[in-house]
Amino acid sequence: MKRFASYAMMAMLMSGCATAGMDKLSLASFSIFNNFAAVQKDFDKGRIMEARARVLSMDKNSEDYEKARAFLARKIEPARVRLLNHYTARAKRAEANGEWYSAEQTYDQAATFSLNPSDLQKKRDAMEVNFRQARMNALLKERRIEDIELLSHQNAYEAPKGVPVQDEIFVRKREQFQEAIQTRAELAYSEAKRFLRKGYPAVAYMEIESHLRLDPQSESGKSLQDEIKAALPKGIVIPKFDASKGSTSGERVVQRVVLPKSVSAEQIQALIKKGDLITARQYATVYRREGGKGAAKLLKQIQAAITVEAQAKYNRGSLFYRKENLDLAIKYWSEAVALEPENIEYSESLRRAQQLKEHLELLRQEAESEQAPAKGQ
Repeated sequence: MKRFASYAMMAMLMSGCATAGMDKLSLASFSIFNNFAAVQKDFDKGRIMEARARVLSMDKNSEDYEKARAFLARKIEPARVRLLNHYTARAKRAEANGEWYSAEQTYDQAATFSLNPSDLQKKRDAMEVNFRQARMNALLKERRIEDIELLSHQNAYEAPKGVPVQDEIFVRKREQFQEAIQTRAELAYSEAKRFLRKGYPAVAYMEIESHLRLDPQSESGKSLQDEIKAALPKGIVIPKFDASKGSTSGERVVQRVVLPKSVSAEQIQALIKKGDLITARQYATVYRREGGKGAAKLLKQIQAAITVEAQAKYNRGSLFYRKENLDLAIKYWSEAVALEPENIEYSESLRRAQQLKEHLELLRQEAESEQAPAKGQ
């Protein structure tokens, strides 16, 4: 039982490299230092598939061969099958519920423990397409609604009867409105390039479509749209729906943060001093929108503090990870992700740690179930 409490965390993340797809060269490398102690150590550290690969690559003339084979049948295979069945069942439940991202991640976990992972990998890929499609549909619908609403007000600043057509006030308001449209179009174009470069062509399409809706004559936009379409993953379909109808009832309600209509620099500094950097950033955004003095500098200061704090949280979590304290590692990594959710290193570390915690818990449960009959006797 004690051995399950001391699994090496990081090594567990590498267990997928020793699946049935491992080539002969990799298997041969195990045989150099192969003995039962190495097999036992891999298993005790949670490296199930690596322990299995060691046994399979062991020389039949080795004095540990029979012992290792017996251990394979008695311990390694039952653990592998248990994990495979668990993740496969959970992936199917997520798929049935339309939880595409969760299904994708869990099918990927299941494939790690399969001797013939191709079918599970195909399911994983299908779930990824569903996830990307759902995200694209939601983003496109929202952006189309926003753009149509914006464009519908283009004539809002026409001078009324009794006021000169070229009245200075109305001319200025029309210019400001067109400037806002052009700024939005330029931002959409730059974001489209950014998302395409980062490997999110479906999201990039949403941005470039918006750009061309606001600036239909943009030749560079049309060229970029063609490039983005060519990069869309197989299976992704550009949705068609009438955005002029707006949102439909029955959709998921998202809890939105309610910000004050007006804030002061003193309020923001108080939040910074308190350590509530996320709220401070939200307030500083409002402050900048109001034209607050030194708003840009203040936002930059807050963002720098967030980056430092997030890195400190991540480093703290990494320290506990190396000490095999998974609960505290997850705690600090969760806080780092909350501060910088766009940081892939932080989010991936958290996701893998959470998967590992569940994985280890399953192995502990298996160990306890094996001991239960002995206790009963």
